[in-house]
Amino acid sequence: MIFDTIAAISSPIGTGAIAVIRLTGENTINVIKSLFNIHAPEPKKMYYGWIKEKDYVIDEVTWVYHKGPKSYTGEDMLEIFCHGGILVTKKILEKIMTLNVREALPGEFSKRAVMNRKMNLLKAEAINELIHANSDFALKAATNQMDGKLSKRIEIIKKELFNIAARIEVEMDYPDDFEVDNFQFLKSLNTIKAELEELYENADNGISAIEGIKMAIVGKPNAGKSTLLNALLRKDRAIVTDIPGTTRDTIEENLNIRGIFIKAIDTAGIRKTEDVVEKIGVTRSLKAIEESKLILFVLDNSVGIDEYDKEIYNKINKLNKEVIIVINKSDIDNEDNFEIPWKEHEVVRISASKGEIKNLEDLIYNKLKDTVITDELALTNRRQKNAVKKAIDSIIKAIEGIELGLTNDAIMFDVRKTIEALNELTGDDYTETLLDNIFGNFCVGK
Repeated sequence: MIFDTIAAISSPIGTGAIAVIRLTGENTINVIKSLFNIHAPEPKKMYYGWIKEKDYVIDEVTWVYHKGPKSYTGEDMLEIFCHGGILVTKKILEKIMTLNVREALPGEFSKRAVMNRKMNLLKAEAINELIHANSDFALKAATNQMDGKLSKRIEIIKKELFNIAARIEVEMDYPDDFEVDNFQFLKSLNTIKAELEELYENADNGISAIEGIKMAIVGKPNAGKSTLLNALLRKDRAIVTDIPGTTRDTIEENLNIRGIFIKAIDTAGIRKTEDVVEKIGVTRSLKAIEESKLILFVLDNSVGIDEYDKEIYNKINKLNKEVIIVINKSDIDNEDNFEIPWKEHEVVRISASKGEIKNLEDLIYNKLKDTVITDELALTNRRQKNAVKKAIDSIIKAIEGIELGLTNDAIMFDVRKTIEALNELTGDDYTETLLDNIFGNFCVGK
């Protein structure tokens, strides 16, 4: 049971037409009495009033009372809509803090909603992912999970596992009266295992849609990597000069290419150097290449392929990554018209300095779109994926136990561990530490 009352500014801090302040907890009615002198507010009705501090008015506001459990958190809740100035919003929050209310921690409203069984953990995470969605695919993945189809399917699987556990329990308690049908158990467990494995195997699509796909822009110094990053961003983010080695560290920026969230990394030019700072940059560049799903290998059309290019390609090729060879500065005539020796990769010609990169963006989209397409049952983060993996490992042990003829109590142990893992997935079996870690990444006021 949660006894204290919390409040927070739920709208972005800044200047705007309206700001929203939220409050929830058992002291909500007393706060309403103190602020507005109304003792029995009608739920879901919008009221108009003034918030005052002693002899002066702080602001003219509207407000709504939500009576628990019919509220977002499951508790009594107050939402105040005030003018959106930074100072006036903070003044109202300060006034509320004097009424036996404390400031909410990040995600604490959603945390209370989970603890009060107003939603499960999957939906709470989906709400947070919806708020932070950077692309159309991320938005679709979040809304799919908010829809609740995944939660319903997990509940059906848990119910099937509970039925299996119950039948085993009965047989253990009354061995002379009941006989367990191990063949039917195997059939049911294998069906559940296959469904969980499919969920696990497709998890990376949902995770990539939400977290973004890492894409490294790689090449020798002065090939035009930073110019390409700026062209993709449609703004000047990286410093561009004619001096080789200008970029000495990795620069990471978020891109949205036709609804795909991409984390583009402009790497330092890879070459042998005695410069200590540049050496560190090259090391970080190699690490960024290893972590990326897609590599844009930038070649300089004005000079052709040299030993540096070949050395970089050999490093890339060993990693077995998806690679697009980008011939930059294609607006500059090159009489040699060098030929690409690496036929296994797609090649695209661009002029980053002139912003002529549409053909490259088309190719990036086609390369990555299948890795972010999600269905209604997609997982969307690594916590969820790890929980499903635990469930799969336990159900495999239960299946193996039946096949090896182990005792029912051994099989029961693994069936219960499968249920525990799925409870961890949905938040039905949570710890304070687990919830604190999850909701610590949420917005304050959500």
